[in-house]
Formats: sequence, C-alpha cells, structure tokens
Amino acid sequence: MSSNFSVSGLSTGMDSQSIIDKLVSLEQQPIKLLQDRQAAYKTQVSTLGDIASKLSALRTSASDLGVGGLLALKATSTNTAFTATPGSSAAEGSYDVAVTSLASAAKWRSGAIASGATLQAGTFSLGMAGHDPITVTDGETLAKLAADINGSGAPVTASVLEEGGSRYLSITAKKSGTASAMNVTFTAGGGADPLKADPSTPGTAWTEQQAGRDAVFSVDGLQFTRSSNTVTDALPGTTLQLLKVSPLDTGVPPKPIPEALALAADADSTKEKLQKFVDAYNEVMKLVQAQLSVSSTTDRTTSLAGDSTVRGLQQSLQAFSSSKISELGTVRSLADLGVKTERDGTLSIDSDMLADAIARDPGAVNDIFSVPDTGVGMLASKLVTTYSAYGSGLLSLRQQGLNTQISSIDMQTEAMQTRLDSFREMLVKQFAAMEKVVGQYKNIGTFLSQQSNFFSSST
Repeated sequence: MSSNFSVSGLSTGMDSQSIIDKLVSLEQQPIKLLQDRQAAYKTQVSTLGDIASKLSALRTSASDLGVGGLLALKATSTNTAFTATPGSSAAEGSYDVAVTSLASAAKWRSGAIASGATLQAGTFSLGMAGHDPITVTDGETLAKLAADINGSGAPVTASVLEEGGSRYLSITAKKSGTASAMNVTFTAGGGADPLKADPSTPGTAWTEQQAGRDAVFSVDGLQFTRSSNTVTDALPGTTLQLLKVSPLDTGVPPKPIPEALALAADADSTKEKLQKFVDAYNEVMKLVQAQLSVSSTTDRTTSLAGDSTVRGLQQSLQAFSSSKISELGTVRSLADLGVKTERDGTLSIDSDMLADAIARDPGAVNDIFSVPDTGVGMLASKLVTTYSAYGSGLLSLRQQGLNTQISSIDMQTEAMQTRLDSFREMLVKQFAAMEKVVGQYKNIGTFLSQQSNFFSSST
C-alpha cells in the first residue's frame, strides 16, 4: 500500500519522493518475507490436497475389485443361438443352453387410407390395461392420431408409413414379451369405417403383424421364460443375448438342440483390471516420491521434503503393497499375483506370474481384494481413512496446521502494513517540513542578497 502524500523536493533539489519510497521499501522487506512464506505454505496445502485426491482414487480402484472380484472371465465356446458376456460375479463352468423361442414385441397396423384423406370422429383403443381410449375428432389426420398415441403415455410407438399413395398407421410396443400384447380397435361415431374418407367404401381391418411373445430357453435342461432376449438372471453374473431359435432334433416331438457354453478365466482382462489398481497406486507413490526426493534444485520452502506425515505415508504405501492378504490358498499377497515393486517404489505386473496364479488358484485370485479385514480393498480403505479422513486424517490435520499459519501471516502482514503506512506518512511530513524550512532559508538568503546588491549599487 502506498500513501497519497508526496513531497516535491523543489526547495532542496532532492528527489524526496524517491528517497521515501526506498526507505519504505527497506522497511517492507519483512512483509515480503512473510508473504513468500505464506505462498510456500499454500503450495504445500495444494500438494497435500493432490495426494489426498490420488489416495481416494486408489481406494476406489481397490474397492471396485473388492466388490466385483479381480478375476475376469470370457466365453471360450463358439455359440450361434446366443452370446454370453460374463461379468465380475460370474463363475467358471460349462453349461448346455438351448433357445426354444425368442421374445418379440407386439405390432399392429391399420388398413390403408388415401394420402390427404382424413378420419371420421370416433374412439381409438389400444386394448391395453390402464390406458384410456383416445377420442378422434372428425377430419383428423392420421399423423395427428399417431401424435396423440405417442403422447398418451402408453408403452408403444406410433408412426405413419406411406406406400403407393396410401398411408398406414403402425403401432409397436416399446418392450417385448406377452405383457406387450394389445388389441387395437377404432370405432367411428356414425358406424362407418374411420379409415376411409368415403364412408361407403369398405375398409381394411386392423391387423396384428406380430404377437408379443416371451423368450423360452433352457440351461442344463431347466426351462426359463423371460420377456426380453437379453437375460441377466439365468446364469449368475452372466448376460445371455438370445439371437435365434436353436436347431431342432429329429425326435417326436422335435426338441431344440443345446449348445455347450464354456466360461473360463481371461488372463488378459484380469491384468487390465489389476492394472487400474496398480496405476492408481503408482500415481500416489510418484507424487509422494517427488516431494521427498531432494536435489540441488529442490525448493525446500514449497516442497514437502521434510514433512514427517508424507514420509509416513510413503512407508505405509510400501508396507501396504507387501502385506500378506490371506493364509489360505497359494495366492496370499499381491506379490503372488506377479505385482512387483520397482526401484523407484512404483508397482508393475509380471504377466506370466499372473497367468500362473490364475491357472493355479483362480478362486484365491478373485478373492484377494475382498478377503474380510486383510483384503486389499479393506487395507486400501483403512490407509485412506488414516491419512485423508476429513478433520481427522493425518494429511487433513497437516493442512489444517498450515492453514492456521497462513491465517496468522495474514494478520501479521496486515498489522505490519498499517505500521508501514504510518511510517510513510511520517516521512512525508518530515520531508515536507524540511522542504518548508529550506524554502524559508532560501527566501531569507534571496532577500539578503537583494539588499546587498542594492547597497552596493547605491555607493
């Protein structure tokens, strides 16, 4: 902050304002040092926030694997009547699947109405429970009726088709299955055919183009009925997409021939899932290592090189990555999965070791993140809570301490700035007084000089 007062220096010939500014600048150095320290604290607070954010991402990645399991599966069989997509909770195994019928959505279509012709007044009904008939006004277009159907809230889609100078109203249920069945009727108020502009011309009745049917299929001889061809609740954790009816055998009556479905461990996809966790771990470790690594170019005021909390986090991460997860099975730690610690503290995955672990004990591989109390998912959660819990985590407490110092510096600099402003005003007044005194002496000197010249000229 600078003062509005200024000193001209006209009497003394000195640059009084420049002298004042330099004197104030010297007195301002302690404030500058405090502001630099405050900026360094703010950088440390921001870095601690970045570490906490990356720790949170680590917990999320570990939790996802704890809930869904690490082991990824794939369908190793080639099937034609269906496809199978195993999810995180699927299990290895072989199944016989046969498709008896596919689910279909109900479809109805009107008879032809000449292009440009309109409808007579009447009542249109989908014949679906819970949906009221629609009133049609005289002279209404087929497009207007389609719009009214779409806006009625009924689970159908209506559209106008045009072919050979005639228009047709097509109605399709939004969902498949027997629950989509409808019975479309349109009764004209005068008893005439509402689909014809000329009441004397016979009309074409509404026709069901496709019935609403459920899918019927079997798994290992057990029959299932579902309203959709996408089935998520027949095989645990696996989505079946029914594509077509299975071929029939030659028996009487003929029966659909089942296809063998094989679900097996997928080492490549398992590694991809594990890699997400390793990447999240490495993001935290790299940031921590960067703060603790000291070189000739390290700015110790802004880095966390000497911070005991960050040093403790580094040690906790190292212990976390080498912890024994379980006493059961042959896969008891991340190292047994092929997760190795590199020289810089980051983790990497040995693909061959992971594949061997999957082949040796797939159940243990799948459970290593979800073992109660000692699983990687729980360990990650405990670690993050210890360091990042709001108000009580070690990183959070460190941030609070730094923020307290930042606030304290604000108050100190404000008080010092007030004193500095007073100091400037005092200098301005002193220099102004000096200029006044010098100016007065100059005036006296000028007067005496004039008097001397006068007497000299008189003699």
